[in-house]
Amino acid sequence: MDQLVSVLQKEIRRSNVDNAVLAAYEMHSTSPEVAGHLWRRLRLIAVEDVGMGAPLAPVLLRELRADYDASGGTDWMQVVHAVRYLATAAKDRTSSEHADYVRTMVEAGNLVVEVPDYALCVHTRAGQEMGRGLLQWWQHGAQVRDESPSADHAYRDALISLCRQAEEASP
Repeated sequence: MDQLVSVLQKEIRRSNVDNAVLAAYEMHSTSPEVAGHLWRRLRLIAVEDVGMGAPLAPVLLRELRADYDASGGTDWMQVVHAVRYLATAAKDRTSSEHADYVRTMVEAGNLVVEVPDYALCVHTRAGQEMGRGLLQWWQHGAQVRDESPSADHAYRDALISLCRQAEEASP
């Protein structure tokens, strides 16, 4: 079975649809246990090999698997659709690469989590001990990058104003 799994994954990576579907058929038709392994592998491929190329692929795979299971494992077309989708999708292995890099660096003792100052906010004990409240949160802790150009901050601005008023009113 390990060769079938390898063929399945490598052919999906290379967009070789026909041989990937054939390998999937062999797995699907071998036994319910091997078919279960096929679906686990497809979910992994959706993240490891397709990744950000089609970031909602895991959601589609979950739905296809649910339909497959509802048929008692007989709906072969669900498998074919999953394999064809993954094989023809844009590929992006950077989530896998990032995961492997972080694990390797952490296990070697070369990487630790950095705690930036803005993370110490009203929602953490350290931030509370520093006297940080909601005004600091709204001005610094709630900042986002890659924000949608259509974001309307009327409510945030109103909350900042309310926090300032509360700070001015407190002794």
